[in-house]
This record gives sequence, structure tokens and C-alpha cells, in this order.
Amino acid sequence: MNERSLHGQFRSVDEFLKSLGANLQCFKLVRSQKQGEIRKIADFYKCKITEEVGLGDLRQYPRSDELSRFRIALDKEMRTEPYWDLEPMHDYGISYWMGEEDMAATAVAEAAVRQESLLSFDSTVYSNRRLCIKCGGDEYTVISVYRPAYLVECFGEQMGLERDECLKARYAGTRLDCTLLEKEYGTEHLEKEEYVLLLGTLDKFVRHESWESIGLDDGLEYKKYTPASDEEDWFRNSVYGNQTIMKFRFSRRMRCFGYRKGNRFRLLRIERDHKKSNKG
Repeated sequence: MNERSLHGQFRSVDEFLKSLGANLQCFKLVRSQKQGEIRKIADFYKCKITEEVGLGDLRQYPRSDELSRFRIALDKEMRTEPYWDLEPMHDYGISYWMGEEDMAATAVAEAAVRQESLLSFDSTVYSNRRLCIKCGGDEYTVISVYRPAYLVECFGEQMGLERDECLKARYAGTRLDCTLLEKEYGTEHLEKEEYVLLLGTLDKFVRHESWESIGLDDGLEYKKYTPASDEEDWFRNSVYGNQTIMKFRFSRRMRCFGYRKGNRFRLLRIERDHKKSNKG
């Protein structure tokens, strides 16, 4: 956990607490691994949130229930072993340069030597990027993760995450909600090439400026699912029978089905053979 990514950059405690959602999702994904652990310095609580407020001061700031849960979860993470600085692997007496800044005695240098990655907070310097660390004649690349989408992009396969879990993390916080995707009609049934096509289309879907531009995209063909009869309605006996089901395509034959709630599209099912789409 990268203490250097908390350097007083937030304008308020609320701003910081609201940014924690992405961090906590990353922590959860790492902790879900059999050998997943997060190392940090023993006095992480000394890190600065704003210029005046440190992590150790958070308990003095009552907030909404949701933000309080964020604070409690972070507090638990900070106080959970292991602490890498009790047995560091890098040499504090040697310079580890990131640009013109010496990172010796920081998680950045420790991650470089351990050939591991960083979990960082929302920072222009550290959010979702590859850091170049130089020490003598050696050069290290350290991946610094803030958002869960970047975590699964870089490590999803290595972590052994199922595709559906990767989708949830990849599109968290976007207009696409994959948390309701039904396993029976999920991504595990797709060939590798089909899955790549799906990701490309979903990326395009969330990049669109508005729902109006999505509707005008001839490639997506985003439109209402209209089965000819109740018997042919794919969702008739599901809990979504009363929803206005929409669909869009990610190949000539394959379709995504779901419904819009507010400003988010809830993805429910993926169809490979177009048989249901042909009837609606």
C-alpha cells in the first residue's frame, strides 16, 4: 500500500472518503486471493489527507453511514499485518530514483525490489500507471494501481479471476453495471475471441457521451427487446419480467441484454447465437 500516494493532495476529508470506494474494491479483490496480502508501513496513519489532516485524525470526522464504512474499512486495512518496513528487502542506504526523487525507505522502492505492485490512492502521480525506478545500473517497472479496472486489466488473469468478476471491476463506476449478469448467460461461455469483442464493445458503450449518442450508434444497434409473444419472451419467468429490456450487439450474431436504471445499464444476459434476438 503506497504511503507516497497520500501527500495532502485532497481538498477535504469528504473528497478523500468519496475516493476510497475504488481503493476498497481493490483491497477486496486482492484479499479474495488465497495468498492475497497487502503490505504497508507500520505508521501509515501518519499519512496526510489534506495539508492539515492526517489519516490518524479521521475518527474525529463524523460522516454519512457510507463514508463511515469507508473509513472503518481503511482503518482495519492499515492495522492488519504484514508491515514491510519491519523487515525491508531494499537497502535504505542506496538511492532508488523515480525521476529526480529518491524513493529509498518508501513502498515504491520496496515494491521495486520485491518485484511487486503498489495499491495507491487517488493521485495524479500514482493513479493507474507504470512507474520507472532506477537504482545504480538497474531499472525497475512498478505498476501502481488505483482503480479496480486497472487492477483486473493488469492482473486479472494472474489472479485467476473469473471473467464475470473482471467485468464487475472493469466497469465499476461507469454507466455499465455488471453485478447482475447471470452466470448461466455470462462470459464464461464465450470463446476467447468473442470475449475480446465483448470487451471492445462494452468499452465503447461506456465511452459514449450520452444515451442519445448510444442510440445513434449504428454499430451497437441499441434498441428495445420486443418479443412477438409472451411465450417467446426470454425474460418472462424471471425477476426482470416487468423491466423494459434493451439489447445491443457486440458482433454480427451476439447480443447483450439488460435494462436501464437511472443513468446506468444493468447487464443481465449475453446471447451467442442470436436465436432470442431474432424473436425480439
